[in-house]
Amino acid sequence: MIEVFVAASCPLRYNINMSDMNLSALLSYPFDQGILTIPDSAKICVMNAPYWAAAANFGDVTAVQYFYPDYTQWKAKGIEAQADFLEGQKFDVVLCAVPKQKDFAFSMMAQALQALVPQGLFLFVAANDAGGKRLEKWVQEFGVQTQSLSKSKSRVVWGHNNTINHDVVSHYLEKGTQQIKVFDDQEFTTQPGIFGWDKIDRGSALLAQYLPQDLKGIGADFGCGYGFLSYHLLTHNLDIQKLYAIDADYYAVQCAKENLSQFRNVETQWADLAHYDNHKNGFNFIVMNPPFHVAKKTNQDLGQDFIKTAHLCLKKGGALYMVVNAHLAYEKILQSLFSSIEKCDEKDGFKVYKAIK
Repeated sequence: MIEVFVAASCPLRYNINMSDMNLSALLSYPFDQGILTIPDSAKICVMNAPYWAAAANFGDVTAVQYFYPDYTQWKAKGIEAQADFLEGQKFDVVLCAVPKQKDFAFSMMAQALQALVPQGLFLFVAANDAGGKRLEKWVQEFGVQTQSLSKSKSRVVWGHNNTINHDVVSHYLEKGTQQIKVFDDQEFTTQPGIFGWDKIDRGSALLAQYLPQDLKGIGADFGCGYGFLSYHLLTHNLDIQKLYAIDADYYAVQCAKENLSQFRNVETQWADLAHYDNHKNGFNFIVMNPPFHVAKKTNQDLGQDFIKTAHLCLKKGGALYMVVNAHLAYEKILQSLFSSIEKCDEKDGFKVYKAIK
């Protein structure tokens, strides 16, 4: 059994600039302060968190990370990393940065609890404006007893799985897994946590209206999600030789693979499109609805990185078709990289561009 020591009940203040630092540091804070301890022999899982320096002090660590840039960061530090849990895999301790989307959050917590050995220790962290204010109540739905502290406008909740309600765990595991949704009379496999998982994103729907129906050669869908735009391309452009559906979200890629399985000329890839040159000068066309958030903060640099990657990967004369939120200014970078750009439309809070390399 993992030993737990509880410090004074008065909440401590831990000064972290959350705009510059993720929740990872809070996963180790109770251990750094002696509030909790972990035996040297413990097998530890860190879920859904970027690498942080203190993680190296834990010993036997495995990172379970579905987001490719963070997955590669753990690997680069020489720490075992995997996209998802392996069947039957068990840990003494699971530390988890809980995501904002509620169904995804409950599914991830259920995964964490299921992966624990008997009497295993769990520790969950969430920012107050991303579920943290309700986090302890959420965790208690699984039948476990909890302790908590408040730090940096976030909540840290921990306990043991000895009183776990397995029926509740099974319920949320099922609710968070792949499911079939019908959009525009077409069935799509999708999953909580994926961007726009339960709808056709309005930006993507607008972009689809401006995609040609005579595309040929080799193309890509950057940030493919569950595969709506890829499906649209492949059903309206029968002369596409090969299409790569690429996303940094492992679960999105798995859903896209399922949704595009009927097409022989498609390949899904789990990759970081902000740092990608697998097909340098190789694409005839690229479509994309790039992300512009890092956690809860708008980050226009992310979309600019997607544009730079698209330019790198397109052949000379190749076309980029892109939809972006209207308040984001990408015209300057498009003009600096591409020989011509055309704004096809601007409405409903979105802009659609066509750019030629």
